[in-house]
Amino acid sequence: MTKEQHRVTLEDVAREAGVSIMTVSRVMNNTGRISEETRTQVRVVAERLGYRPNRAARTLVTKRTMLIACIMPDITNPYFAEILQGVEDTAWQEGYNVLLMNTNENPDREYAVLSQLDDSTVDGVIACSSRISDEQLIPLLRKHPAVVTINRVLPKDVGSIVLSQRHIGHRAVLAAKYLYQTGRRRIGYLQLVRGSSSFTSFDFVKTLEAEGITIDPAWCRRCPPVWKAGYEQGKMLLEEHPELEAVVGGNDLVTLGLMRAAIELGRKIPDNLALVGADDILISSQVTPPLTTFRMDKYEIGAMASRLLLLRMQGDYTYREMFFPEELVIRGTT
Repeated sequence: MTKEQHRVTLEDVAREAGVSIMTVSRVMNNTGRISEETRTQVRVVAERLGYRPNRAARTLVTKRTMLIACIMPDITNPYFAEILQGVEDTAWQEGYNVLLMNTNENPDREYAVLSQLDDSTVDGVIACSSRISDEQLIPLLRKHPAVVTINRVLPKDVGSIVLSQRHIGHRAVLAAKYLYQTGRRRIGYLQLVRGSSSFTSFDFVKTLEAEGITIDPAWCRRCPPVWKAGYEQGKMLLEEHPELEAVVGGNDLVTLGLMRAAIELGRKIPDNLALVGADDILISSQVTPPLTTFRMDKYEIGAMASRLLLLRMQGDYTYREMFFPEELVIRGTT
């Protein structure tokens, strides 16, 4: 290593600041009783010399990596991006960085990612909208003392729980009931294909049937939670069932894909086709006509997940299950 490549050490900072190596170490780790004057002096010298803490060495001393992992199914989906922003901002305020692990809606990739993590890699894990089964997920999360899940209920000993909505099918049923009240009778449903979801189009049909609303099962389609799938599946659904007066989408991206397909097929929205989404991502209010959907505070969901994870990392293992309020925002598509 040349002199130009020399890594600045604690010894270098201590020598330049005229203090002991132990004093520098305590300042960098924010431990021990150090006068504010000395603390400032050491930090100024460290900054001037370009000192950067050795993360591996600090981890050995503190037993903390100052990293938390956040597993997301699709970071291109604005719904998850808003949650991630809340996670990151809150963690950053407490001195933690977030290791983002995007699985691209691939259960095998999610399983592989979680298998690689342990408590020597990160101090805690936030698993958002997991796409793998409980049988796969629970053993992987139990490796970590601090876990928070979003949109997934697991046994109480696994971790704190944060939910954005009460049930994946709850909004779909509410949306269909609203559409029925507006006079629409032939209502379709694009059910999201998710590895962990137990709510099916059969449940959708039977739940509404109990409410006195008849839905033909042929009006329901399974659909991956992405725009392209909403466009393709939506187009096939409308071509095969031109009698449909409305469709409920499993999320906003799927519903926006369906909207594009409907417009290409010459359907007039909302005159002869009404649409309801589910997430209230920003673009949903900007399209023409703007999308009727369900609103929730996605940023606060992420922030709360971080706060609960920090509590668990500090030794508070109280089980917490939280439901975030959501409201139907009626816009131009209905």
